[in-house]
Amino acid sequence: MKKMIAVLAVLCAALIVKADDSSIGVEAGYNNHYVVNGVSRSEGTPFVGVNAIKSLKYADVYAGGVLLPTGDQDQSHWTLGAGKSFGLTEKFSLRTTADVTRHQAGGFGIPNSTEFGAKVALNNPYVTPYVRGAFDIDLDQQGVFVGLSRTQNLFYGVTVTPAAEYGYVNDYKALSFKGTVARPFTFAWGTLTPFAEVGWFDNDFNAAKYNWANREFSGTVVCSGGLKLTF
Repeated sequence: MKKMIAVLAVLCAALIVKADDSSIGVEAGYNNHYVVNGVSRSEGTPFVGVNAIKSLKYADVYAGGVLLPTGDQDQSHWTLGAGKSFGLTEKFSLRTTADVTRHQAGGFGIPNSTEFGAKVALNNPYVTPYVRGAFDIDLDQQGVFVGLSRTQNLFYGVTVTPAAEYGYVNDYKALSFKGTVARPFTFAWGTLTPFAEVGWFDNDFNAAKYNWANREFSGTVVCSGGLKLTF
């Protein structure tokens, strides 16, 4: 309950300071696994999230949180970061981001931890490749992930975004393929977007040896869906 109040407080604060060069999003839905760096942190949970992005002179700053409420075992993940885009050509730009995330595991039996992340992506209308690093200082896990994604416009405003990612971390390797289908509806007060995502995940994580994830993925289907409001 306290974490739910915190999410709402972040949203209210973002509403107060919202300007033309900023955006605010809130979403809610359900997933059968919540995935962090290719491993499952929870199973079969609803989620609610909020995020705010503000464009400044030299960078974009963003903050957000995701809460997985399950009675007394609430889990949450809070991120603060900044990003900058550098134009290369008319259609290509380099996007760099750096952030820090606090993983609060609640009663799931997973230790709380702080993770630093950095990402470089080559944005373009075709296929966007990226590389990112994840450095969890409490779990002593460092890894590098490479991936590809593309957003394709379909009929009646529907978009589909296929993505693939491979990660090499100290104590495991992870591979995933997923696709997200969304349909934004724009109103005078904002944009409402229903979405659904289905993915195939595989890793060699040893759940019996390490306690910061709850299972190994072995060709596991991971699904999530919900609604997102942006204004």
